[in-house]
Amino acid sequence: MIRSGQGALRALAGIVPVARLGARLGFACAALALALPAQAGSIDPRMRLFDGPDGATCEYFNVGARIPWRHKLGDWRDADGRPQGDRPYAVARIEAGAPGGVVQWDVTGLARQWSSGSAPAGALVLESMKGGAAIAFASRESPDARLRPRLRVSLDDGSPAISLSPTADTTLDCSTVSSLGNRATLGVGDVRSTIAFDVDAIAGKPIARATLELAQARHDGTAIVGVFALDPRVAHPSTPAPTGIATRFPRDEGIQRDPDVVFATGFESPFWRSDWSYVSLGSHAEAIARDDARKFEPLLGSALRVTIPKGANLGLDMGYSFLDKLGKEPEEIYFRYYIRFGDDWNPTVDGGKLPGPAGTYGRAGWGGRKANAREGWSLRGFFLRASNEANPLHGRVGIGTYAYHAAGEDFFGDEWDWNLATQLLERNHWYCLEQHLKINSPGARDGLLRAWIAGVRAFDKEDVYLRDTPLIKIEKI
Repeated sequence: MIRSGQGALRALAGIVPVARLGARLGFACAALALALPAQAGSIDPRMRLFDGPDGATCEYFNVGARIPWRHKLGDWRDADGRPQGDRPYAVARIEAGAPGGVVQWDVTGLARQWSSGSAPAGALVLESMKGGAAIAFASRESPDARLRPRLRVSLDDGSPAISLSPTADTTLDCSTVSSLGNRATLGVGDVRSTIAFDVDAIAGKPIARATLELAQARHDGTAIVGVFALDPRVAHPSTPAPTGIATRFPRDEGIQRDPDVVFATGFESPFWRSDWSYVSLGSHAEAIARDDARKFEPLLGSALRVTIPKGANLGLDMGYSFLDKLGKEPEEIYFRYYIRFGDDWNPTVDGGKLPGPAGTYGRAGWGGRKANAREGWSLRGFFLRASNEANPLHGRVGIGTYAYHAAGEDFFGDEWDWNLATQLLERNHWYCLEQHLKINSPGARDGLLRAWIAGVRAFDKEDVYLRDTPLIKIEKI
């Protein structure tokens, strides 16, 4: 294992990489499996439709946070509860008419599910039914407020009816990678639209009738439009039960005594740099025990605080080379570290790199040097650029693997998102990140890369292709 502390970015403190040679993985980090804290309101921010500049697109539910749909053009459940089913909650047949004409759908059944909490609150999908023409409706961005969508709800308890305006609406169109939420219209046809309302006002209340009202903007003939319940892809992982060798070493304390561990280190010693094969003089990194200004709380003793200065792009350049330290290079490794993004972590210009394994050999697989199966590769981590401030997930950090792999076509590598658990990292919380790499058999596409966030599986790829020769192995972390 390598239990190293590498901070990875501005004001983030502390890391504990852990690498193993051919050992079975076990999570000591289960105790650190942090759930997202409760938010104001009833909707998990990961499930809140967002129609800003980095909101919903054809491929992503939230492109700023890189949370994908399960299916392009959106995920829904039908009136029978079936994913991507074809029985709508309501249907409207719309004949050609003057723009501005109001179309109504009886969505009482769906609103009752929102009220009871049995469907994702307040969000729906508009889908063209078989035989229907394309149509557009006025969106919440329409310059004429009278034409904007409305949800009108009558209650069974005699209290006044409630009229709700959308909190978000957008067209999902695969002809563009951009979010179309700023348009004055919503399209239905070969595209779909989705609308979200804040339905806290009807939560737990008896619904007598609910009506969705949209104003026509234009259409090409008789349109038939169905309403379905939006069902975004958001996992709610439970805390995993710890397994394997790491269970004997809570927070990895004393794990260096296990015979499967090849390297475990922290930052208590003033000579911590000597544990590594190199630490670049250009690195902005220092071992600290406290940082009150950034609300830092230690995980276990000192941590490595790494800063990326404004206008610069280097925080830390440090590595552990297996040949240098062990006299041989492995073909399989487990690698774990702990990371905490500082309170002022806000990379608005671009994303960047996190720790990970590599076999570049100074020849290929980094810095625009295309990976080559006979020369080199790298599978470092990455962090995403910060999402727009209006995004409900602003301030949370998306991560993944920045892959220079032999099957890649881009000279600058590919980004593999760690989104199986749809977990984004909050600032000022410690997270345990673990990776398992088994390099491919020479010439075969049978390499394995898995990753976990706080013990929850976040990535799994079993066709990794890095090499054609046994001379290329795992050179370093």
